[in-house]
Amino acid sequence: LNNTNAGTANASYTYAGDANHNGSSDSQDFTIGKADPTVTVTPYSVTYDGNTHTATYSINGVNAETGATVGTINVSGTTHTGAGTYTNDPWTFTGAANYNNTSGSVNDAIGKASSTTVVTINGAPFTYTGLAQTPATVSVTGAGALSITPPASYLNNTNAGTANASYTYAG
Repeated sequence: LNNTNAGTANASYTYAGDANHNGSSDSQDFTIGKADPTVTVTPYSVTYDGNTHTATYSINGVNAETGATVGTINVSGTTHTGAGTYTNDPWTFTGAANYNNTSGSVNDAIGKASSTTVVTINGAPFTYTGLAQTPATVSVTGAGALSITPPASYLNNTNAGTANASYTYAG
């Protein structure tokens, strides 16, 4: 009885006997231990895009079983959105009836995304008025819905001649 699943199993036999022998029987219990599953957790290395990222995985049993038949995995410890290096992100596997529990960690990474800064001059040409000219607008855009409009920095924007409007986004 139960000679395929983990746990206690029983082997028994009954001999009915024949013309020269009395019948007999015997049984013995034995244990079938849980198997180790093959759990593969694949880390990620992506560029920041504003989305949440989580490590992917596969679960395989000794008889080509997959998924919940083997057990369940929790990879929520590998979930991140912001740029950074995430070392030793934990994952845990809970085995179904025939499989052992296991756990581990992976190293995940989300690299910084590029940004674009654009300075636009509005209303040119300009005439000297003795007052500071501030005709620039700035826009900074990037992945993950980065969209800011900070003020520009000016150099020589009061006197006649060439002036400069600039902005540096530090990231």
